[in-house]
Amino acid sequence: MKSFIVALLIVCVAVTAGTIVYLDRQKVPSAPAPVVEVEPSPEQTPPGKIAVPKQESQPAVSQDANVSAQTPVATPAVNETTPDNSTNSIHKLVDSLLSAKKQKQALFKQLAKSGQLDQVIAELKQRAADNPNDPEIPTTLGEAQLNEVRAIHDAGGGDTDQIGILAMQADQNFNAALKIDPSNWEAQFVKADSMFYWPSSAGKDNNVVQSLSSLIDQQETMTPQPQFAQPYVVLGNEYQKLGEPDKAQATWQLGLTQFPDDPTLQKKISSPSAQ
Repeated sequence: MKSFIVALLIVCVAVTAGTIVYLDRQKVPSAPAPVVEVEPSPEQTPPGKIAVPKQESQPAVSQDANVSAQTPVATPAVNETTPDNSTNSIHKLVDSLLSAKKQKQALFKQLAKSGQLDQVIAELKQRAADNPNDPEIPTTLGEAQLNEVRAIHDAGGGDTDQIGILAMQADQNFNAALKIDPSNWEAQFVKADSMFYWPSSAGKDNNVVQSLSSLIDQQETMTPQPQFAQPYVVLGNEYQKLGEPDKAQATWQLGLTQFPDDPTLQKKISSPSAQ
């Protein structure tokens, strides 16, 4: 039991560190996310109206001067629409995440700051259940869970068990996305990138190398995108981790010929130990 707990703590710490490095590497222009903060419902009755406890419906009676004073005041419309507004806000945020590309990490950062990640994760889980054939949903859900790991860490460490569970759930969601669409670039990359930071093992390390190498081959058949430089960076890191610096340098150099303006690859060539 003690060895299991120690192993879990090692995994949790490794995944947390990996998650933070991956997320920090996403250098995209920050854009304000459409985060809507729901105002709490007013607890006081509007000025000029008399607060009267709610009563059960009564039979109709004749109008009288005293009757109007006993009639409950109607609830303001904002109290009735606030829950719906909150739900609609989360729907719109999730829609933005699923359609976002360059601004995705900026949106996640805003959601973490506003404390809405839990709501977004819940909404994504529901959508995954309702749309089991859409790979973008489990992919985004996995990324949301990794961002939740970072938020917990930034808040002061949090529960290591919770961090470990979130990290494993994220990996399971990437697997679910790849089961639907094995060629999904985003799911392939984020899964391999996060695996780099798990405790080393021969089988896992070989899997990371194969996954990233296959992803690089796949990219050559696709329209070039700036993010396609990232698999070269991580694959070179993996080779360096395995004690193969020559392969690491060759990988980074190959990436730089494809993406000469990528600052991370430039730094890797000039300073191989840079992360």
